[in-house]
Amino acid sequence: MLFTMDLRHLETFVKIAELNSFTKTAEELYITQPTVSKQIIDLEEFFGVRLIDRTKRQVTLTRAGEILFKYGKEFMALRKETIDAMEAFKGLKKGMIVVGASTIPGIYILPHVLNIFREHYSGIRIKLIVSDSKDIMDKMEQGQIDIGFVGARDNSKKLEFKKLLDDTIVIIAPPDYPSSMNLDNLKKYPFIMREKGSGTRYFFHSALKKLGINPMTDIQVVAELTDTEAIKEAVKSGMGISYVSKMAVNGDIMQGHMKVMRVQGMGDLRRSFYLVSRKGKSLLPQVKALIEILDRWKEHDKI
Repeated sequence: MLFTMDLRHLETFVKIAELNSFTKTAEELYITQPTVSKQIIDLEEFFGVRLIDRTKRQVTLTRAGEILFKYGKEFMALRKETIDAMEAFKGLKKGMIVVGASTIPGIYILPHVLNIFREHYSGIRIKLIVSDSKDIMDKMEQGQIDIGFVGARDNSKKLEFKKLLDDTIVIIAPPDYPSSMNLDNLKKYPFIMREKGSGTRYFFHSALKKLGINPMTDIQVVAELTDTEAIKEAVKSGMGISYVSKMAVNGDIMQGHMKVMRVQGMGDLRRSFYLVSRKGKSLLPQVKALIEILDRWKEHDKI
């Protein structure tokens, strides 16, 4: 009986659970909202249980819905993996790859590399998802992306990490701020933090803790922002100081829009970016080609 279930209905249900909205699901899947509602009704009739409690303001999964959501995500990931495996037989002329990246590689590295890739393999479509490192790793575990680029790594047994390149985290400040300070003064300045889940935030907070500073209690946090460009603009406007990848501010520093602030006793904050993939899953030919292009780009000192 299960094999008579329309996979489009399951895809719609999973998307509703992820977006918590019938309207957003309709927009994401390019179908009408009445179609979304009808597919969920059909799915509930198929299983003989209620899957979603609907109100005017929110969508809540029932216990049965939570169970179906768990298996539905795995089912959709397996479907994608099956399609990818079959697409691989077509070579590098057609297909699609989904790339996930944390903010710095997603904004300052990959767009150029993906453009080079497109020049070589114009028939392959690319979807780039930019989020924080934790979210990218979660999406990789769930099979939602084909390859990831992150600024941190965890101990997941489902993921493999390969060092991609090194990066330096710098403290940035408005031009009229001092160029250096001691650790005690660092505690007195208004601080703009990255969001939880950010690899940059995790790395910087770890560095502070090693110096005996609790980033949650010893620092005067005035804002928490999720976007590097927003942080840069906030610093330029004089809101406070922050920490970002040096890749993101080289131009602004040269133009005098902001400065790097040195902290006495704090050495260079070097970290690495990683390629992340799922253990036990062979990389698609398209993904291998993308990694080869990235490696060649690095060798020619483009990074």
